[in-house]
Amino acid sequence: MQIGKLSDALGAEVTGIDLNQPHNPATVEALKRAFAENLVLVVRDQKDLSPEAHVRFCEFFGPLGKRSRPADSRHEKGNEPAEVMFVSNRRVDGKYVYTLPEGEMMFHIDQCYVERPARATCLYAIVVPEVGGDTLFGNLCAAYDALPADLRAVVDSHRALNVFTYDSTQRDQVGDPSKRREFVQPMVVRHAVTGRKALYVNRLMTWSIEGMDKAASDAILARLFDHQEEPRFVYRHKWRKGDLLLWDNQCTVHARADFDPNAERHLRRFTVAGGPLAA
Repeated sequence: MQIGKLSDALGAEVTGIDLNQPHNPATVEALKRAFAENLVLVVRDQKDLSPEAHVRFCEFFGPLGKRSRPADSRHEKGNEPAEVMFVSNRRVDGKYVYTLPEGEMMFHIDQCYVERPARATCLYAIVVPEVGGDTLFGNLCAAYDALPADLRAVVDSHRALNVFTYDSTQRDQVGDPSKRREFVQPMVVRHAVTGRKALYVNRLMTWSIEGMDKAASDAILARLFDHQEEPRFVYRHKWRKGDLLLWDNQCTVHARADFDPNAERHLRRFTVAGGPLAA
């Protein structure tokens, strides 16, 4: 097994390993160490990775996470564990049936709108388009470290409301309050292993800062969103078939680039469970 840097911002590439096979404790510890240091792991060339092997890999990093959205029995049948989700534009009878099937998606943090967001998210690329559909990852630890003093003072002392309506990919799609989920979270969290502070806000789901009027809150959030999305903090992942990608869901933010909806994109998703966020 070899592990190398993917970018200056974050990310490590793992090669020379077959995750369909069991691995010894030393290999697992090396993967865990690389993940803590780099926040994103891309394990290349995982041909025909079974759901069981996918789950086993996730469990290197903690217990398997439950879905925040119930499975739809109309289309998610088979031998996969109940915690599986597919990010896919496959159709049944001409209709999309899976999660987040198409389009660009703003920078976000999975499950920030619930009390216990996933610790990590893991996608396996079964089918990916030749062009588009890239995923961009932002390093929220580096973004926090580089905050101007006035913004750091705000985030260190405030909490923010995060909201989401399922299948929304743009901020203006988060609509009916009766259908959306929401939770107030700290604006700064600590990495579970390294203890580094991370800026815990995102453009799609962070709605308002507690204790501030709307104008002041909107102005500060706009500055924070622009700051964390600066190119110096971002790695852009071009998917290859067989990629298994794990990201730290509390210390990174991610977004999806647009792609041709007629080009198939089908990825299998599991999460690693998390707890209440440590401020």
